[in-house]
Amino acid sequence: MAGFLLRCRPEGAVPQHLGAGTGLATEVTRDGADVLVVHGDPLTPGGQAPIHAPLDELIAWTVRAYSRFCAVLVRDDRAVLWSDNGATCPLHYARGADDTLLVATSAGALLPLLGTAPVLGEGDRAVLPGGRFAGVTAVPAGTAVTLAVAGFDTEPLLTRRYHRLPARPTETDPERAVTAVRDALTHAVGRLATGLTEAGVMLSGGVDSSSVAALAAREVTSLSTYTVGTPFGDEFAQAAWFAERLGSKHHELVFEPEQLTALLPEMIRSLETWDLLTLQIAAPACFLLGHIATGARQVMLSGYGADLIFAGLGGTGTETRIERSVAAQTAATAVSNEFNPAYADARDVVVRYPYWTREVMSTALGIRGRLKVRPDTAKWVLRSAVTGILPDEVAWRPKRGIHEGTAMSRMFAAALGSDDRHTQARRLYEMATEVFRDTAAGTDELEGSDEGLAGVAS
Repeated sequence: MAGFLLRCRPEGAVPQHLGAGTGLATEVTRDGADVLVVHGDPLTPGGQAPIHAPLDELIAWTVRAYSRFCAVLVRDDRAVLWSDNGATCPLHYARGADDTLLVATSAGALLPLLGTAPVLGEGDRAVLPGGRFAGVTAVPAGTAVTLAVAGFDTEPLLTRRYHRLPARPTETDPERAVTAVRDALTHAVGRLATGLTEAGVMLSGGVDSSSVAALAAREVTSLSTYTVGTPFGDEFAQAAWFAERLGSKHHELVFEPEQLTALLPEMIRSLETWDLLTLQIAAPACFLLGHIATGARQVMLSGYGADLIFAGLGGTGTETRIERSVAAQTAATAVSNEFNPAYADARDVVVRYPYWTREVMSTALGIRGRLKVRPDTAKWVLRSAVTGILPDEVAWRPKRGIHEGTAMSRMFAAALGSDDRHTQARRLYEMATEVFRDTAAGTDELEGSDEGLAGVAS
C-alpha cells in the first residue's frame, strides 16, 4: 500500500489510502473511537497490533514486528505519531484549511488540503523550518510526537525520543569492535531475510553490498543480484566476478541519460526531494526498481548506509572531527528522504537496509573513528569484520560511492543540459515547483474512504 492520509477530528479519525502498491502494508486497528494506523514492512505478516497496550509497549511492538515503519495512534483527544530509528518511512503532519489535523506518509498528499500555494525550500534552506514544505512537519527519527486533535496549530504537546543512538563513540578495542560489527550485521541480514525463499540485492561489487549479498545467500534459496551501469561508467566486471562466486542469478542494466530525464519528475514526486546529491544517489536504484517490477511483491536488500556510519567517505583532521562528521551525516540523512519507500512501494518492491537497522547503527556509532579511518583505508572495522565472509579482493577493494561507480554526475549533466551544479540545482528546483504545483492543484475525492486499507476491529 503506497501510504495513507489520516484526517483527525474530535468526532473521529478517518483514514484513506494513497494508491496501490504491495511493497509495504498499511494496517488499521480500531477500538471504538480509537484508531491505530501502522504503515511499513511487516516481517511477520498477520500479527494483530496491541492497540490496548500502553504507548511504550505499542512502540516496542512496531520495532519488533516491522523492518521499517511509521505509525499514528488516535486516542481520546490526542494523536501520537512515531517513526523508526532512521525515519525510513517518512510521516508528516499539518493543519488543513478547516483546522483538521492531517497525518500522511506523503507531504505532497497534504498540499491540496492546506488552502495555500505550496512553498518549497531552496538551496541551503531546502528543508524549511518544520519540513520540506511550509506548513508541513516531518516526524523526526526515533521520536514520538503528541498532538492535540482539536486546535489551530501543530505545536506538539510532547516530543519524546524513544530511541537514541550513541551520542559519542567509546569503543577503542579493535577485536571487540570487529566482532560486534560482524555479529550485528549477520543478525540484521538474518532478521530482514526472515521467512524469505527469494530475495534480490543491489550489487556493486564493493564491500557494502557484497557483504549483504554474501550473508543473504546463507538465508534464502534463490538470490538475484543486479548491477546498474551507464554509458559513462559501470562496475559490471567487479560485480559479475563476485556474483559468479556467490552463485546468484546476476543481471546487468544500462541506464541511459534520456531515461534519467524521463525518470526525474516521478523521482521528485515520490521521494519528495529536489536535492541534487540525494537524487544522484537514488537514481540508479529507482531505475532498477522500475526495470524489475513484475506486479508481484519483491524484497530487495541494499548495502546503502554503510558509508555514512562507518566513515566510508574517509575524513581528515582529528579523530573527533571524523566522529563529528559521521554523526552529522547520519542526522542529515534522516531528513533527506534518501530512504523514502514510496517509489519502490508503488512498484510492489520493498527495500530493506541492514546497515540502517537499530543494531548495526548503534554498534557502528559506538566505535571510535580510529577504527573506522586508518591510513589509506576507510571503513577499516567493517572490512575487517567481513574478512572471511568475503574474498579479500572484495573486502579490501578501494571505496567508490554508490553514485560514483555509475558516474551520476555526468548522467545528470547530460539529462539537465549543464555540468554546472548550481544550474542543475536550479533546474531541479524548477522541476519540483511544477511537480508540486500540479499536486496542490489537484482535488481530493476520497474524503472518508478507507477502501483498500487492511483493518481489524479489536
